[in-house]
Amino acid sequence: MHGSCNFVEFVCAPSINMPRLSLQDKAPAIGQLEAGVPVRRVAALFGVSPGTISKLRTKFRETGEVKDRPQSGRSRKTTPQEDWFLTLASLRNRRLSSRDLQARFAQRYHGQISDQTVRNRLHMAGLHAYMAARKSAMTTLHRQARLRWCRQHRQWNLRMWGNVMFSDESRFCLRKLDGRIKVWRRRGERYADCCIDRVTPFNGGSVMVWGAISVTGKTELVIIEGNLNAVRYRNEILEPVAIPYLQNLGPNSILQDDNARPHRGRIITEYLQNLGVERMEWPAVSPDLNPIEYLWDQLGRAVRVRVTNATMLADLRQILVEEWDAIPQQCVTRLVTSMRRRCQAVVAAYGSSTRY
Repeated sequence: MHGSCNFVEFVCAPSINMPRLSLQDKAPAIGQLEAGVPVRRVAALFGVSPGTISKLRTKFRETGEVKDRPQSGRSRKTTPQEDWFLTLASLRNRRLSSRDLQARFAQRYHGQISDQTVRNRLHMAGLHAYMAARKSAMTTLHRQARLRWCRQHRQWNLRMWGNVMFSDESRFCLRKLDGRIKVWRRRGERYADCCIDRVTPFNGGSVMVWGAISVTGKTELVIIEGNLNAVRYRNEILEPVAIPYLQNLGPNSILQDDNARPHRGRIITEYLQNLGVERMEWPAVSPDLNPIEYLWDQLGRAVRVRVTNATMLADLRQILVEEWDAIPQQCVTRLVTSMRRRCQAVVAAYGSSTRY
């Protein structure tokens, strides 16, 4: 039997920010120590760490004083009132840069501080710079319509949402431009091949697709060649794919599509009415309410892993179909079951944008 080594793991207790001992309490604390009270008991009495009391006793024995020693370093450039001014200005306009706040500070207090000081004060207030989330622009009417729709549908249960087929189109570019690419280079190497990010005109072309999902499955992915109009929407998507899927979904099936012009043409409305297809009213500017939007993002990430510089548009079409078919049904079902939470989130935001 081979010998084995037992490793003992030492875990350091997390540091706790104990309160500082005020100047008024330092003299009474020294009095307690001089009276023979143990350090730990004195620390518990004043609500500080034993180390603070121990350091106070050492300092008193060495200097005979309890005041703090002079601190080294640069003095603080702003007062608490000025800190609050910077914080409030940033909260009122989240798009102000540190340079903008620096200029406002100089105009208000007739003094100069660095932009790094501005950032430090905002960090102390819990404010940090991030990329702004991108959401669709909304008017008051848009928010009111979204709020009204979500209030009508937030009580729907899973059985009711199970009758809905969610559909949408999306476009995928062969090349994705990314302005954040950085390289390490020396002076004079800006145009060296190893330091250049080569791009193709129009991102190398794109492919437009249509798809639909429900709580029980998803349709095939339809590749749309050229521009989509109402006639092509009926002949190439609704008639061969969407309508058969709705019929298999059940007698109470509902078609969801957005308010794009090809979807709302007169010939489409008449076509669906003649077939007796129920169509869901859909609020404008509401991608966060359509669960298929998440699948487009997931599909795009899966496709980008497989696309190389040698990939052609024909290859991209094939990759899109393969990755769409590979999306597991559990993911689709989970997205559809999130509809109630999506509606509740819009109601809580009074019709405005949500995290979805």
